[in-house]
Amino acid sequence: MATPTISAVAERAGVSVASVSRVMNGMSARPKTESLVKAAIAELGYQPNSAARALKVRKSDQICLSFADIGNPAYVSMTRGVGRVLHDSKYRLLLASSFSSVGEIIEQLRSMGRGYADGLIISPIYSDPEITELIAQLKIPVVLIGTAPKGLAVDNVHIDSSVGIKLAVSHLKERGRKRIGLLNGPLNTNPGRRRSEGFKKAIASHKLEIEAEQIVVAEDFSSQGAYTALAQSPQIEKFDALICGNDLMAAGAMKYLSEKNISVPQDMAIVGIDNTELASLIRPTLTSVDLLAEKRGEIAARLLLDRIANPDRAPKKIVVKPELIVRASS
Repeated sequence: MATPTISAVAERAGVSVASVSRVMNGMSARPKTESLVKAAIAELGYQPNSAARALKVRKSDQICLSFADIGNPAYVSMTRGVGRVLHDSKYRLLLASSFSSVGEIIEQLRSMGRGYADGLIISPIYSDPEITELIAQLKIPVVLIGTAPKGLAVDNVHIDSSVGIKLAVSHLKERGRKRIGLLNGPLNTNPGRRRSEGFKKAIASHKLEIEAEQIVVAEDFSSQGAYTALAQSPQIEKFDALICGNDLMAAGAMKYLSEKNISVPQDMAIVGIDNTELASLIRPTLTSVDLLAEKRGEIAARLLLDRIANPDRAPKKIVVKPELIVRASS
């Protein structure tokens, strides 16, 4: 059976296509016309194409959530938070993963400019001038989760992961660890850069010297990336504690250490970042810095709905404080 079109609705109702469009878009129409159109829509089971409608009226009733990797458990938690807030609104949630690609983020932002969503929540891991410029040019409300570039006037939910790194270093020092390493993701990303800077400051605050070999950089933030990076870093066996860029990387590190018969936490303490569900599932259970991804998602969604309702208000910045959740791995 063919999908009904707006022309079919117009023919069934005995009105023009323009009249059908006016009724669907909530514009003024004669009561009789409105009644005929709604009856025809119900009878035919017509479903308007939201993308095509958005191009015409710039309303899609859709909110887009864009992040680097849809498979990352932290982003799953963030999505849960956004979805919970949007559940009772009229908006549908669209997910977009950039696969850690600057080019993909840029293309997504260009599609936002074509009216495919009424608002955007974005958590980019790169600081790129073109990304910043495209966000600034968007005619829809935007909430940025993460570090907002200077001069970008959008609502922002920020958490300082370097504070979390400091909590982790202090905890490890209290447990008697003397040689602490950092297993990090790429330094050209916002998370990688913040974690590296935070680690160096935290080590310095304990009046310890930092050596280049204490920071191992993986090609990405995945468990496999972490495993491979450690396999190529023989100095790892000198450490008695390791802070990992996220929980996935911690899992990869623990796999590598197990294969090398390095016991956790007896020989080496491990701390992750994000406090995802994975942290309580792996053995030993993982001490992790909680960056409160679900809470940040909830805050971002509320900010966006408020921005849609109050488009002229000044941008808001909400700062969330990380927490350290201590488990068996440290």
